[in-house]
Amino acid sequence: MTLALLPSQSAIARRGGLHYVRGAIASPVCVATTVFATCVGVSVAGALGATLAVALIVGACIALTRFGILRRHLDRQGVFVEEARREASRLRRLDATGPVRAHQYGVLRALVEEIERSDPAEAQRFELQDLLEHFTQIAVAHHRCLDSLRYAQDVGFASPTATRRRAILARRIAHRDACLVRIVRLADELDAIDELVRLCAQRVACPAVDPELDRELDRRLWELDEVDAALAKLSA
Repeated sequence: MTLALLPSQSAIARRGGLHYVRGAIASPVCVATTVFATCVGVSVAGALGATLAVALIVGACIALTRFGILRRHLDRQGVFVEEARREASRLRRLDATGPVRAHQYGVLRALVEEIERSDPAEAQRFELQDLLEHFTQIAVAHHRCLDSLRYAQDVGFASPTATRRRAILARRIAHRDACLVRIVRLADELDAIDELVRLCAQRVACPAVDPELDRELDRRLWELDEVDAALAKLSA
């Protein structure tokens, strides 16, 4: 998990001990240990042994939550679970938009993950995860607008005497035209998001020019000039 996905210090500071206790007790390690200890307790001392075993495991988990290393582990685990939940929600919504948009999102997500690995600060500065969420919302809206056009395919003509029907048809045509304009705008927004993510990937991939490079070369050239000048004086 990248540093860009880690919770902020203020969010961590607001978490109380109960948060870590719940996380430790619900962790797979604690659950598996509790089940194993319960089976051992039942086989040794029956229901009383099982109760004591569970109490000991839960007490040990509560005591361990006081250590910073365990809290950091639970924070990372919580971030991973939250990110996985958000990613699943995006993929579920994009599934209805078709394979083209889903593939485009997959490419952008891979670029964002690469940026997060290379430069977490840059990824957090431009809020690339939120940009992926924005892409998902726009893609879903674009697909819904395309679906809306299906209902406008049967717009026909009304006789001059059918005044009420002609008024309704005019409204349908106006709505269809507005929907076409919206589709173009949404498609342009999707392409702009694509280009922006690629631009961020380009910026991260290209290292910043170190101003010390020219200085190092100039210093060595100056030293060569000084050596040549000293040799010229000695040979004169």
